[in-house]
Amino acid sequence: MKKRVLSLIMILTLITALFAGCGKNDNAVGTGKGKETGSTDGAEKTFNGVDISKPVTLKMYLLGDRTADFDKVYAEINKKLQEKLNATVEVEFLSWSEHDKKYSLLFSGGEDFDLIFTAAGWGHYENTVAMGGFYALTKDFINTYAPDIMKVVPEVAWSQATIDGSIYMVPNYQNEFGNNVVGLRGDLLQKYGYSDITSFDQLLEFYGKVAAGEPSVSPLGTQAGGLYCQYLLDKGMDTVSGTSTKELFLYNTVNPEDKTITYALDWAGFTEYCKLAKDLYDKGYWSADSLATTEERQDGFLSGTSASLIWNIGTAETYVDQANKEHPEWKAQIFDTSPSVPKAVNAYINNGMAINATSKNKERAMMVLNEFYTNPEIQDLTSLGIEGTHWKAEADNQYSVLDAQSNYGVDANCNWGWVNMTIKRTEYKANPDEVDNKVKAIKDSWNANIKPEHIYDGFTFNNANVSSQAAAVETVLDQYYTPLVLGMAGDVDTAIAELRKQLDNAGIKAVYDEINKQAESYTAGK
Repeated sequence: MKKRVLSLIMILTLITALFAGCGKNDNAVGTGKGKETGSTDGAEKTFNGVDISKPVTLKMYLLGDRTADFDKVYAEINKKLQEKLNATVEVEFLSWSEHDKKYSLLFSGGEDFDLIFTAAGWGHYENTVAMGGFYALTKDFINTYAPDIMKVVPEVAWSQATIDGSIYMVPNYQNEFGNNVVGLRGDLLQKYGYSDITSFDQLLEFYGKVAAGEPSVSPLGTQAGGLYCQYLLDKGMDTVSGTSTKELFLYNTVNPEDKTITYALDWAGFTEYCKLAKDLYDKGYWSADSLATTEERQDGFLSGTSASLIWNIGTAETYVDQANKEHPEWKAQIFDTSPSVPKAVNAYINNGMAINATSKNKERAMMVLNEFYTNPEIQDLTSLGIEGTHWKAEADNQYSVLDAQSNYGVDANCNWGWVNMTIKRTEYKANPDEVDNKVKAIKDSWNANIKPEHIYDGFTFNNANVSSQAAAVETVLDQYYTPLVLGMAGDVDTAIAELRKQLDNAGIKAVYDEINKQAESYTAGK
Protein backbone atom coordinates (compact mmCIF):
# COMPACT_ATOMS: atom_id res chain seq x y z
CA MET A 1 0.00 0.00 0.00
CA LYS A 2 2.82 2.36 0.90
CA LYS A 3 4.56 1.61 -2.42
CA ARG A 4 1.33 2.32 -4.34
CA VAL A 5 0.99 5.72 -2.63
CA LEU A 6 4.62 6.59 -3.41
CA SER A 7 4.14 5.58 -7.03
CA LEU A 8 1.02 7.71 -7.32
CA ILE A 9 2.88 10.69 -5.85
CA MET A 10 5.72 10.23 -8.34
CA ILE A 11 3.28 10.08 -11.27
CA LEU A 12 1.50 13.23 -10.12
CA THR A 13 4.86 14.98 -9.72
CA LEU A 14 5.90 14.05 -13.27
CA ILE A 15 2.58 15.25 -14.69
CA THR A 16 2.92 18.55 -12.84
CA ALA A 17 6.46 19.01 -14.15
CA LEU A 18 5.37 18.16 -17.67
CA PHE A 19 2.60 20.79 -17.72
CA ALA A 20 4.88 23.33 -16.06
CA GLY A 21 7.33 22.86 -18.93
CA CYS A 22 4.60 23.38 -21.56
CA GLY A 23 3.42 26.47 -19.74
CA LYS A 24 6.91 27.91 -19.69
CA ASN A 25 7.36 27.48 -23.43
CA ASP A 26 3.98 28.99 -24.29
CA ASN A 27 4.66 32.02 -22.12
CA ALA A 28 8.05 32.89 -23.59
CA VAL A 29 8.54 36.64 -23.86
CA GLY A 30 8.68 37.94 -27.46
CA THR A 31 11.91 39.41 -28.79
CA GLY A 32 10.42 42.37 -30.66
CA LYS A 33 10.70 45.97 -29.46
CA GLY A 34 8.05 47.53 -27.28
CA LYS A 35 6.37 46.46 -24.07
CA GLU A 36 5.32 42.93 -24.79
CA THR A 37 4.31 39.85 -22.85
CA GLY A 38 4.19 36.31 -24.13
CA SER A 39 0.93 34.44 -24.62
CA THR A 40 -0.76 31.09 -24.54
CA ASP A 41 -4.21 30.59 -25.97
CA GLY A 42 -5.58 31.71 -22.63
CA ALA A 43 -2.94 34.25 -21.57
CA GLU A 44 -2.69 37.88 -22.53
CA LYS A 45 -0.07 39.15 -24.99
CA THR A 46 0.27 42.90 -25.39
CA PHE A 47 2.25 45.34 -27.48
CA ASN A 48 2.49 48.96 -26.37
CA GLY A 49 -0.29 48.19 -23.93
CA VAL A 50 -2.65 46.82 -26.59
CA ASP A 51 -3.97 43.28 -26.30
CA ILE A 52 -2.72 41.21 -29.24
CA SER A 53 -3.40 37.77 -27.75
CA LYS A 54 -5.49 36.66 -30.70
CA PRO A 55 -3.40 35.79 -33.78
CA VAL A 56 -4.73 37.43 -36.95
CA THR A 57 -4.08 37.17 -40.67
CA LEU A 58 -4.65 40.47 -42.47
CA LYS A 59 -5.59 40.50 -46.13
CA MET A 60 -3.91 43.29 -48.08
CA TYR A 61 -4.46 44.42 -51.69
CA LEU A 62 -1.64 45.96 -53.71
CA LEU A 63 -1.52 47.17 -57.31
CA GLY A 64 0.61 45.58 -59.99
CA ASP A 65 1.79 42.04 -60.64
CA ARG A 66 3.33 39.50 -58.28
CA THR A 67 7.07 39.08 -58.86
CA ALA A 68 8.80 35.71 -58.85
CA ASP A 69 10.24 36.03 -55.32
CA PHE A 70 7.41 38.05 -53.77
CA ASP A 71 6.12 35.19 -51.61
CA LYS A 72 9.63 34.36 -50.35
CA VAL A 73 10.16 37.96 -49.27
CA TYR A 74 6.79 38.22 -47.54
CA ALA A 75 7.42 34.94 -45.73
CA GLU A 76 10.35 36.72 -44.06
CA ILE A 77 8.19 39.77 -43.35
CA ASN A 78 5.52 37.58 -41.77
CA LYS A 79 8.07 36.00 -39.42
CA LYS A 80 8.82 39.46 -38.04
CA LEU A 81 5.17 40.53 -37.87
CA GLN A 82 4.13 37.31 -36.16
CA GLU A 83 6.87 37.58 -33.56
CA LYS A 84 6.18 41.20 -32.78
CA LEU A 85 2.45 41.69 -33.40
CA ASN A 86 1.02 38.15 -33.49
CA ALA A 87 -0.12 38.97 -37.04
CA THR A 88 0.67 38.03 -40.63
CA VAL A 89 -0.34 39.50 -43.97
CA GLU A 90 -1.79 37.73 -46.98
CA VAL A 91 -1.33 39.78 -50.16
CA GLU A 92 -3.48 39.88 -53.29
CA PHE A 93 -2.70 41.97 -56.37
CA LEU A 94 -4.92 44.01 -58.65
CA SER A 95 -3.03 44.08 -61.94
CA TRP A 96 -2.42 47.27 -63.88
CA SER A 97 -4.90 46.17 -66.51
CA GLU A 98 -7.73 45.45 -64.08
CA HIS A 99 -7.47 47.74 -61.07
CA ASP A 100 -9.55 50.53 -62.65
CA LYS A 101 -12.51 48.16 -62.95
CA LYS A 102 -12.04 45.92 -59.92
CA TYR A 103 -10.93 48.34 -57.20
CA SER A 104 -14.38 49.75 -56.42
CA LEU A 105 -15.94 46.28 -56.69
CA LEU A 106 -13.94 45.14 -53.66
CA PHE A 107 -15.99 47.58 -51.60
CA SER A 108 -19.37 47.42 -53.31
CA GLY A 109 -19.19 43.62 -53.31
CA GLY A 110 -18.36 43.39 -49.60
CA GLU A 111 -14.95 41.74 -50.04
CA ASP A 112 -13.45 40.75 -46.68
CA PHE A 113 -10.02 42.41 -46.44
CA ASP A 114 -8.14 44.83 -44.22
CA LEU A 115 -5.55 46.95 -46.02
CA ILE A 116 -5.25 48.40 -49.52
CA PHE A 117 -2.93 50.68 -51.48
CA THR A 118 -4.47 53.97 -52.55
CA ALA A 119 -3.42 57.28 -54.10
CA ALA A 120 -5.00 60.63 -54.86
CA GLY A 121 -6.02 61.12 -58.45
CA TRP A 122 -4.87 57.88 -60.03
CA GLY A 123 -5.26 55.39 -57.18
CA HIS A 124 -9.00 55.60 -56.34
CA TYR A 125 -8.65 57.62 -53.13
CA GLU A 126 -11.36 60.25 -53.54
CA ASN A 127 -13.90 57.95 -55.17
CA THR A 128 -13.50 55.29 -52.49
CA VAL A 129 -13.86 57.85 -49.70
CA ALA A 130 -17.04 59.12 -51.39
CA MET A 131 -18.52 55.62 -51.39
CA GLY A 132 -17.63 55.08 -47.71
CA GLY A 133 -15.03 52.43 -48.41
CA PHE A 134 -12.18 53.61 -46.16
CA TYR A 135 -12.03 53.78 -42.38
CA ALA A 136 -11.59 57.33 -41.02
CA LEU A 137 -8.31 57.61 -39.11
CA THR A 138 -8.49 59.91 -36.11
CA LYS A 139 -5.30 61.28 -34.58
CA ASP A 140 -6.09 59.36 -31.37
CA PHE A 141 -6.44 56.12 -33.32
CA ILE A 142 -3.12 56.67 -35.13
CA ASN A 143 -1.32 57.68 -31.92
CA THR A 144 -2.61 54.59 -30.12
CA TYR A 145 -1.86 51.96 -32.75
CA ALA A 146 0.86 53.61 -34.87
CA PRO A 147 2.68 56.16 -32.70
CA ASP A 148 5.89 55.92 -34.72
CA ILE A 149 4.08 56.95 -37.91
CA MET A 150 2.90 60.13 -36.21
CA LYS A 151 6.53 61.03 -35.50
CA VAL A 152 7.46 60.74 -39.19
CA VAL A 153 4.59 61.92 -41.42
CA PRO A 154 4.62 65.73 -41.70
CA GLU A 155 1.51 67.72 -40.91
CA VAL A 156 1.20 68.85 -44.52
CA ALA A 157 0.76 65.22 -45.59
CA TRP A 158 -2.10 64.67 -43.15
CA SER A 159 -3.63 67.91 -44.40
CA GLN A 160 -3.41 66.69 -47.99
CA ALA A 161 -5.10 63.41 -46.99
CA THR A 162 -8.00 65.20 -45.29
CA ILE A 163 -11.40 65.05 -46.99
CA ASP A 164 -14.35 66.79 -45.36
CA GLY A 165 -12.45 66.99 -42.08
CA SER A 166 -11.36 63.34 -41.89
CA ILE A 167 -8.21 61.42 -42.80
CA TYR A 168 -8.61 58.18 -44.73
CA MET A 169 -5.06 57.22 -45.69
CA VAL A 170 -1.56 57.08 -44.29
CA PRO A 171 0.44 59.04 -46.88
CA ASN A 172 3.93 58.02 -47.91
CA TYR A 173 6.82 60.28 -46.94
CA GLN A 174 9.32 61.10 -49.65
CA ASN A 175 10.33 64.17 -51.59
CA GLU A 176 9.34 62.82 -54.98
CA PHE A 177 9.75 65.24 -57.86
CA GLY A 178 7.45 64.88 -60.85
CA ASN A 179 9.25 67.41 -63.03
CA ASN A 180 10.51 66.22 -66.38
CA VAL A 181 14.11 66.55 -67.47
CA VAL A 182 15.65 66.20 -70.94
CA GLY A 183 18.10 63.53 -71.99
CA LEU A 184 20.27 64.73 -74.91
CA ARG A 185 22.90 63.29 -77.22
CA GLY A 186 26.18 64.75 -75.95
CA ASP A 187 27.97 64.18 -79.25
CA LEU A 188 25.44 66.39 -81.02
CA LEU A 189 25.69 69.05 -78.31
CA GLN A 190 29.44 69.12 -78.79
CA LYS A 191 29.11 69.19 -82.57
CA TYR A 192 26.95 72.31 -82.45
CA GLY A 193 28.99 74.10 -79.79
CA TYR A 194 27.04 73.45 -76.56
CA SER A 195 28.59 72.46 -73.25
CA ASP A 196 25.34 72.78 -71.30
CA ILE A 197 21.61 73.47 -71.69
CA THR A 198 20.27 75.79 -69.01
CA SER A 199 17.00 77.16 -70.40
CA PHE A 200 13.96 76.19 -72.45
CA ASP A 201 14.91 78.74 -75.13
CA GLN A 202 18.41 77.29 -75.35
CA LEU A 203 16.94 73.81 -75.79
CA LEU A 204 14.82 75.05 -78.71
CA GLU A 205 17.87 76.70 -80.22
CA PHE A 206 19.79 73.43 -80.09
CA TYR A 207 16.81 71.57 -81.55
CA GLY A 208 16.84 73.99 -84.48
CA LYS A 209 20.45 73.15 -85.29
CA VAL A 210 19.73 69.42 -85.11
CA ALA A 211 16.69 69.81 -87.39
CA ALA A 212 18.72 71.74 -89.94
CA GLY A 213 21.89 69.70 -89.82
CA GLU A 214 20.95 66.08 -89.09
CA PRO A 215 18.77 64.58 -91.86
CA SER A 216 18.54 61.18 -90.14
CA VAL A 217 17.91 62.51 -86.62
CA SER A 218 14.96 64.62 -85.50
CA PRO A 219 15.10 66.60 -82.25
CA LEU A 220 12.11 64.86 -80.66
CA GLY A 221 11.22 61.90 -82.85
CA THR A 222 7.56 61.09 -82.40
CA GLN A 223 7.24 62.23 -78.78
CA ALA A 224 6.65 65.95 -79.27
CA GLY A 225 3.87 66.16 -76.68
CA GLY A 226 6.50 66.21 -73.98
CA LEU A 227 7.48 69.80 -74.84
CA TYR A 228 4.23 71.20 -73.48
CA CYS A 229 5.08 69.91 -70.00
CA GLN A 230 8.46 71.62 -70.21
CA TYR A 231 6.73 74.80 -71.38
CA LEU A 232 4.29 74.71 -68.42
CA LEU A 233 7.17 74.10 -66.01
CA ASP A 234 9.03 77.07 -67.44
CA LYS A 235 5.93 79.25 -66.92
CA GLY A 236 5.39 78.03 -63.35
CA MET A 237 2.05 76.41 -64.22
CA ASP A 238 0.74 72.98 -63.25
CA THR A 239 -2.32 70.90 -64.06
CA VAL A 240 -5.16 70.20 -61.63
CA SER A 241 -4.85 66.62 -60.39
CA GLY A 242 -7.63 64.15 -61.09
CA THR A 243 -8.75 65.62 -64.39
CA SER A 244 -8.68 63.30 -67.37
CA THR A 245 -8.87 66.35 -69.62
CA LYS A 246 -5.14 66.57 -70.31
CA GLU A 247 -3.78 70.06 -69.55
CA LEU A 248 -7.05 72.03 -69.83
CA PHE A 249 -7.18 73.18 -66.19
CA LEU A 250 -4.16 74.91 -64.72
CA TYR A 251 -3.07 76.86 -61.65
CA ASN A 252 -0.07 79.05 -60.85
CA THR A 253 1.86 76.54 -58.78
CA VAL A 254 4.68 78.89 -57.71
CA ASN A 255 2.33 81.54 -56.27
CA PRO A 256 0.44 80.21 -53.20
CA GLU A 257 -1.64 83.39 -53.05
CA ASP A 258 -3.16 82.79 -56.47
CA LYS A 259 -6.19 80.51 -56.06
CA THR A 260 -7.36 80.87 -59.66
CA ILE A 261 -7.97 77.73 -61.69
CA THR A 262 -7.48 78.70 -65.31
CA TYR A 263 -9.19 77.19 -68.32
CA ALA A 264 -6.28 76.72 -70.74
CA LEU A 265 -8.13 78.15 -73.74
CA ASP A 266 -8.53 81.41 -71.82
CA TRP A 267 -4.81 81.54 -71.01
CA ALA A 268 -2.60 83.50 -73.40
CA GLY A 269 0.18 80.99 -72.80
CA PHE A 270 -1.82 78.23 -74.46
CA THR A 271 -2.14 80.14 -77.74
CA GLU A 272 1.52 81.09 -77.53
CA TYR A 273 2.55 77.47 -77.13
CA CYS A 274 0.31 76.21 -79.94
CA LYS A 275 1.88 78.75 -82.32
CA LEU A 276 5.33 77.71 -81.15
CA ALA A 277 4.43 74.05 -81.67
CA LYS A 278 3.27 74.73 -85.24
CA ASP A 279 6.49 76.56 -86.03
CA LEU A 280 8.59 73.73 -84.57
CA TYR A 281 6.63 71.05 -86.41
CA ASP A 282 6.92 72.93 -89.69
CA LYS A 283 10.71 73.02 -89.17
CA GLY A 284 10.87 69.27 -88.63
CA TYR A 285 11.41 69.11 -84.88
CA TRP A 286 9.21 66.01 -84.71
CA SER A 287 7.72 63.45 -87.05
CA ALA A 288 4.39 63.53 -88.84
CA ASP A 289 3.89 60.05 -87.35
CA SER A 290 3.43 61.61 -83.90
CA LEU A 291 -0.36 61.37 -84.06
CA ALA A 292 -0.45 57.66 -84.85
CA THR A 293 2.82 56.36 -83.45
CA THR A 294 2.98 53.08 -81.56
CA GLU A 295 6.52 53.85 -80.38
CA GLU A 296 7.32 54.07 -76.71
CA ARG A 297 8.77 57.34 -75.55
CA GLN A 298 12.31 55.97 -75.32
CA ASP A 299 12.39 54.09 -78.64
CA GLY A 300 13.59 56.87 -80.94
CA PHE A 301 16.23 58.02 -78.48
CA LEU A 302 17.67 54.52 -78.05
CA SER A 303 17.57 53.77 -81.78
CA GLY A 304 19.31 57.04 -82.69
CA THR A 305 16.48 58.55 -84.70
CA SER A 306 15.81 61.31 -82.15
CA ALA A 307 18.28 63.52 -80.31
CA SER A 308 16.40 63.71 -77.02
CA LEU A 309 14.18 62.05 -74.47
CA ILE A 310 11.81 63.89 -72.10
CA TRP A 311 10.73 62.09 -68.92
CA ASN A 312 10.92 62.17 -65.12
CA ILE A 313 14.47 62.14 -63.80
CA GLY A 314 14.55 58.49 -62.68
CA THR A 315 13.23 57.10 -65.96
CA ALA A 316 15.33 59.50 -68.02
CA GLU A 317 18.44 58.34 -66.16
CA THR A 318 17.60 54.71 -66.88
CA TYR A 319 17.39 55.25 -70.63
CA VAL A 320 20.32 57.67 -70.80
CA ASP A 321 22.43 55.01 -69.07
CA GLN A 322 21.18 52.41 -71.55
CA ALA A 323 21.98 54.66 -74.49
CA ASN A 324 25.52 55.22 -73.21
CA LYS A 325 26.02 51.52 -72.62
CA GLU A 326 24.93 50.64 -76.15
CA HIS A 327 26.45 53.75 -77.82
CA PRO A 328 29.20 55.20 -75.61
CA GLU A 329 30.17 57.57 -78.42
CA TRP A 330 26.88 59.42 -77.93
CA LYS A 331 27.91 60.67 -74.46
CA ALA A 332 24.24 61.20 -73.54
CA GLN A 333 23.51 63.45 -70.56
CA ILE A 334 20.56 64.83 -68.57
CA PHE A 335 19.57 68.51 -68.32
CA ASP A 336 17.13 70.64 -66.34
CA THR A 337 15.79 73.20 -68.80
CA SER A 338 14.34 75.45 -66.07
CA PRO A 339 16.94 75.39 -63.28
CA SER A 340 15.85 78.66 -61.70
CA VAL A 341 12.18 77.64 -61.36
CA PRO A 342 11.38 76.28 -57.86
CA LYS A 343 10.45 72.62 -58.13
CA ALA A 344 7.31 71.00 -56.79
CA VAL A 345 7.39 67.95 -54.57
CA ASN A 346 4.64 65.53 -55.52
CA ALA A 347 1.81 65.47 -53.02
CA TYR A 348 2.50 62.94 -50.27
CA ILE A 349 -0.91 61.46 -51.02
CA ASN A 350 0.37 60.41 -54.42
CA ASN A 351 0.93 57.05 -52.67
CA GLY A 352 -0.54 55.75 -49.43
CA MET A 353 -2.32 52.98 -47.52
CA ALA A 354 -5.90 52.77 -46.26
CA ILE A 355 -7.90 50.50 -43.99
CA ASN A 356 -11.12 48.96 -45.22
CA ALA A 357 -14.09 50.46 -43.35
CA THR A 358 -15.50 46.96 -42.77
CA SER A 359 -12.23 45.40 -41.59
CA LYS A 360 -12.62 43.28 -38.45
CA ASN A 361 -9.01 44.00 -37.47
CA LYS A 362 -8.61 47.75 -37.86
CA GLU A 363 -6.39 48.14 -34.81
CA ARG A 364 -3.98 45.37 -35.80
CA ALA A 365 -3.96 46.64 -39.38
CA MET A 366 -2.81 50.03 -38.13
CA MET A 367 -0.11 48.39 -36.04
CA VAL A 368 1.13 46.48 -39.08
CA LEU A 369 1.27 49.73 -41.07
CA ASN A 370 3.39 51.16 -38.28
CA GLU A 371 5.90 48.35 -38.84
CA PHE A 372 5.87 48.65 -42.62
CA TYR A 373 6.41 52.39 -42.33
CA THR A 374 8.98 52.69 -39.53
CA ASN A 375 10.76 49.34 -39.08
CA PRO A 376 14.01 49.56 -41.11
CA GLU A 377 14.21 45.78 -41.56
CA ILE A 378 10.71 45.59 -43.05
CA GLN A 379 11.30 48.74 -45.11
CA ASP A 380 14.37 47.00 -46.58
CA LEU A 381 12.48 43.78 -47.27
CA THR A 382 9.53 45.40 -49.00
CA SER A 383 11.72 47.75 -51.02
CA LEU A 384 14.70 45.56 -51.92
CA GLY A 385 13.95 41.95 -51.01
CA ILE A 386 16.08 39.60 -48.91
CA GLU A 387 19.53 40.80 -47.89
CA GLY A 388 22.23 38.52 -49.26
CA THR A 389 19.90 37.21 -51.95
CA HIS A 390 18.55 40.27 -53.73
CA TRP A 391 20.79 42.99 -52.35
CA LYS A 392 23.86 43.77 -50.29
CA ALA A 393 24.12 46.40 -47.55
CA GLU A 394 26.63 49.19 -48.13
CA ALA A 395 27.87 52.00 -45.90
CA ASP A 396 25.78 55.08 -45.15
CA ASN A 397 22.45 53.24 -45.42
CA GLN A 398 23.03 52.35 -49.07
CA TYR A 399 22.57 49.15 -51.05
CA SER A 400 23.93 47.42 -54.11
CA VAL A 401 21.93 44.89 -56.11
CA LEU A 402 22.78 41.21 -56.51
CA ASP A 403 22.01 38.96 -59.46
CA ALA A 404 18.72 37.69 -57.98
CA GLN A 405 17.33 41.23 -57.81
CA SER A 406 15.58 40.64 -61.14
CA ASN A 407 13.28 38.19 -59.35
CA TYR A 408 11.98 40.88 -56.99
CA GLY A 409 13.02 44.31 -58.26
CA VAL A 410 13.87 47.52 -56.47
CA ASP A 411 10.65 49.28 -55.41
CA ALA A 412 8.76 47.08 -57.87
CA ASN A 413 6.21 45.52 -55.52
CA CYS A 414 3.82 48.36 -54.64
CA ASN A 415 5.73 49.22 -51.50
CA TRP A 416 5.21 52.89 -52.40
CA GLY A 417 2.38 53.37 -49.92
CA TRP A 418 4.73 53.19 -46.93
CA VAL A 419 7.96 54.71 -48.30
CA ASN A 420 9.74 56.55 -45.50
CA MET A 421 12.70 58.56 -46.76
CA THR A 422 14.16 58.90 -43.25
CA ILE A 423 15.09 55.19 -43.25
CA LYS A 424 14.94 54.20 -46.94
CA ARG A 425 18.25 53.08 -48.43
CA THR A 426 19.78 54.75 -51.47
CA GLU A 427 21.66 52.96 -54.22
CA TYR A 428 25.43 52.65 -53.87
CA LYS A 429 27.55 53.25 -56.96
CA ALA A 430 31.20 52.37 -56.59
CA ASN A 431 32.35 54.40 -59.58
CA PRO A 432 29.78 57.12 -60.35
CA ASP A 433 29.97 58.34 -63.93
CA GLU A 434 29.14 61.76 -65.36
CA VAL A 435 25.41 60.97 -65.57
CA ASP A 436 25.33 59.85 -61.92
CA ASN A 437 27.05 63.05 -60.85
CA LYS A 438 24.73 65.22 -62.97
CA VAL A 439 21.60 63.54 -61.62
CA LYS A 440 22.82 64.02 -58.06
CA ALA A 441 23.57 67.69 -58.73
CA ILE A 442 20.11 68.25 -60.23
CA LYS A 443 18.37 66.53 -57.30
CA ASP A 444 20.45 68.50 -54.81
CA SER A 445 19.47 71.75 -56.53
CA TRP A 446 15.81 70.76 -56.54
CA ASN A 447 15.85 69.91 -52.85
CA ALA A 448 17.46 73.28 -52.17
CA ASN A 449 14.81 75.12 -54.20
CA ILE A 450 11.48 73.47 -53.36
CA LYS A 451 8.62 75.76 -54.23
CA PRO A 452 6.27 77.01 -51.50
CA GLU A 453 3.31 74.71 -50.93
CA HIS A 454 0.22 75.73 -52.88
CA ILE A 455 -3.10 74.59 -51.46
CA TYR A 456 -4.02 73.03 -54.80
CA ASP A 457 -0.94 70.77 -54.66
CA GLY A 458 -3.04 68.41 -52.58
CA PHE A 459 -6.35 68.97 -54.38
CA THR A 460 -7.69 66.26 -56.67
CA PHE A 461 -10.82 66.69 -58.77
CA ASN A 462 -13.55 64.02 -58.65
CA ASN A 463 -15.60 64.02 -61.87
CA ALA A 464 -18.39 61.76 -60.55
CA ASN A 465 -20.94 64.58 -60.73
CA VAL A 466 -20.07 65.42 -64.35
CA SER A 467 -18.94 62.03 -65.63
CA SER A 468 -20.95 62.17 -68.87
CA GLN A 469 -19.63 65.63 -69.75
CA ALA A 470 -16.07 64.58 -68.88
CA ALA A 471 -16.36 61.56 -71.17
CA ALA A 472 -17.63 63.74 -74.02
CA VAL A 473 -14.77 66.20 -73.45
CA GLU A 474 -12.20 63.40 -73.67
CA THR A 475 -13.57 62.39 -77.07
CA VAL A 476 -13.23 65.95 -78.32
CA LEU A 477 -9.67 66.20 -77.06
CA ASP A 478 -8.51 63.18 -79.02
CA GLN A 479 -9.78 64.72 -82.25
CA TYR A 480 -9.07 68.44 -81.82
CA TYR A 481 -6.69 69.08 -78.90
CA THR A 482 -3.87 66.63 -79.58
CA PRO A 483 -3.20 67.77 -83.18
CA LEU A 484 -3.22 71.37 -81.95
CA VAL A 485 -0.52 70.92 -79.28
CA LEU A 486 1.54 68.96 -81.82
CA GLY A 487 1.41 71.87 -84.25
CA MET A 488 -0.43 69.72 -86.78
CA ALA A 489 -3.86 71.39 -86.87
CA GLY A 490 -3.20 74.09 -89.47
CA ASP A 491 -3.92 77.72 -88.64
CA VAL A 492 -3.69 78.01 -84.86
CA ASP A 493 -6.35 80.66 -84.24
CA THR A 494 -8.86 78.78 -86.38
CA ALA A 495 -8.02 75.47 -84.69
CA ILE A 496 -8.39 76.94 -81.18
CA ALA A 497 -11.76 78.44 -82.11
CA GLU A 498 -12.95 75.06 -83.35
CA LEU A 499 -11.64 73.32 -80.24
CA ARG A 500 -13.45 75.83 -78.03
CA LYS A 501 -16.69 75.28 -79.94
CA GLN A 502 -16.46 71.49 -79.66
CA LEU A 503 -15.61 71.63 -75.96
CA ASP A 504 -18.53 73.97 -75.30
CA ASN A 505 -20.86 71.49 -77.02
CA ALA A 506 -19.40 68.63 -74.97
CA GLY A 507 -20.16 70.38 -71.67
CA ILE A 508 -16.79 71.82 -70.66
CA LYS A 509 -18.49 74.61 -68.69
CA ALA A 510 -20.17 72.07 -66.38
CA VAL A 511 -16.80 70.41 -65.78
CA TYR A 512 -15.08 73.74 -65.13
CA ASP A 513 -17.84 74.85 -62.75
CA GLU A 514 -17.59 71.57 -60.84
CA ILE A 515 -13.80 71.88 -60.54
CA ASN A 516 -14.13 75.39 -59.14
CA LYS A 517 -16.89 74.30 -56.76
CA GLN A 518 -14.78 71.45 -55.41
CA ALA A 519 -11.67 73.63 -55.20
CA GLU A 520 -13.57 76.23 -53.15
CA SER A 521 -14.91 73.54 -50.83
CA TYR A 522 -11.44 72.02 -50.50
CA THR A 523 -9.90 75.39 -49.70
CA ALA A 524 -12.59 76.19 -47.13
CA GLY A 525 -11.97 72.83 -45.46
CA LYS A 526 -8.31 73.69 -44.99
